[in-house]
Amino acid sequence: MKAKIFISLMLLVLCSRVHLRAQETSIAKMVEKLPDFSYAGYGFGQKNLPTKIDLPIYHVGDYGAIPDDGKSDFKEIQKAIDAAEITGGIVKFQKGRYLVNEQQGNEEGLVVEAGNIILRGAGNGSNGTLLFMRWELEPRDPKKIYSTPAMIQFKGSSEQVSLGGLEEDVREGDFDIVLKNTSALKSGDFILLSAVGTFLNEGLMEGKESRPIWSRLNERGAAVDEMHQVKDVKGNVVSLHAPVTMAMDSASPWEVFEINLIENCAVENIHFVGNFKEGFVHHKNALHDSGFTGISMQRTFNSWIKHTSFSNVSAAASFSSSLCGTFLANKVEGNGGHSSFGFHNSTRGLMAYCEDAANAWHGPNASHRSVGSVVFRFKGINRGIDLHGDFPRNTLFDQCQMAGFDGDDVGKASHGANYKNLPNHLGGLVIWNFTQTDRPRPNFDFWELYEDDPEKLYGPLTAVNPVIVGYVGQGTSFVQSSVGRMVSWGKHVEPESLFIYQKQLRGLEIPEYLKIDD
Repeated sequence: MKAKIFISLMLLVLCSRVHLRAQETSIAKMVEKLPDFSYAGYGFGQKNLPTKIDLPIYHVGDYGAIPDDGKSDFKEIQKAIDAAEITGGIVKFQKGRYLVNEQQGNEEGLVVEAGNIILRGAGNGSNGTLLFMRWELEPRDPKKIYSTPAMIQFKGSSEQVSLGGLEEDVREGDFDIVLKNTSALKSGDFILLSAVGTFLNEGLMEGKESRPIWSRLNERGAAVDEMHQVKDVKGNVVSLHAPVTMAMDSASPWEVFEINLIENCAVENIHFVGNFKEGFVHHKNALHDSGFTGISMQRTFNSWIKHTSFSNVSAAASFSSSLCGTFLANKVEGNGGHSSFGFHNSTRGLMAYCEDAANAWHGPNASHRSVGSVVFRFKGINRGIDLHGDFPRNTLFDQCQMAGFDGDDVGKASHGANYKNLPNHLGGLVIWNFTQTDRPRPNFDFWELYEDDPEKLYGPLTAVNPVIVGYVGQGTSFVQSSVGRMVSWGKHVEPESLFIYQKQLRGLEIPEYLKIDD
């Protein structure tokens, strides 16, 4: 009898191992077909964030910004920034409370327009550096309630130079591309590969049917932007630091631009406090949507926001038109506003170990032609994924813990986007070992076209053939026909992190900042 039990147990163990190995083999094969997200973040995902930076220090106190004195510090902080812009530098704050917007009606915040500028506080807790914004800023265009600038703005030049088009076809994964004109390019420069047109629709929609009301897609066509840094130039051949994310036909109207990005800009160890105390109402006015916006990084490279907390804000922080931007261990708390953290029209951004404890209306976001974005181990109270339309591609949500998918009307929270700019996401959306903490949605359809109700403008989040692996969420299920692939429903898989696993496949050393044990 004991022998039979022993044999049965051995067979059970053997079968379990065989099943596990089969699953691991299946997942490994599947990973080969997924977008490579390993290039996201600082240094194309291969370098640690700088901790010791050899730059001169500019103490804001030397320019008259004194914490806890009850006087406005705005002009004095801007003077310190202006001085640091000449050489590059660390703009350093002491512990205490600085007043950054004491006057109602202001239309501009603190502005940084040069690279190698680090705004560094003494900590993001109650005993650290606090930047207090008493009044909201005014929108640049009163008719556009989303147009309010951030209180702290990093702004690279918007100038760009056309280099013509592609001389030869480009394959997905290529590091070398052949351009019609490379005379102005050298190692270290930045280029933008861009296209707009209905010729993109078939490939990017993967055969999916559109809705008639998705006018931007149907009339103008899909749009693609991806930024790259030049590694080398030999004749008309340009070598890149990271691979191209999609095939590009040289006979199609692709455009190549040389662009300007400011490098190594950062905000560290600061507690940004707004004064948004009202119950949030979506699109009520500029105050609610964007009046108290913390930080914006526009046209930056290898820049970061880390160990920074945001309280009582309309919107916390974003990277726009940026390459390899990194959010690290930031938190939104206090009164919930419009949004937390996001990437807009950016390439290979990384959001790691961030948290929304304020219940912002929209969850973590990648939108507006962003590509290669990674949201790694995000935690939220009960808001879900926000993919804000206008053709983002290749986005990874990796080991996140938050609500999943919600919002089947413009008045309900989670994802967003004007109906004209849908779908929310094109191909390459991967949701890996996701833990859904709230808002269960049975029979969620990623491609609800409302054919029986064509006048309905808004619905569930729409994404082209998402890949869902190791999803855990009681009460939620997905319409199978709307999913590209689904593996290990209700149970997490190995490897725990696709982002880390893809780095390991490339033989990369994992950056220290990704090894936080929480």
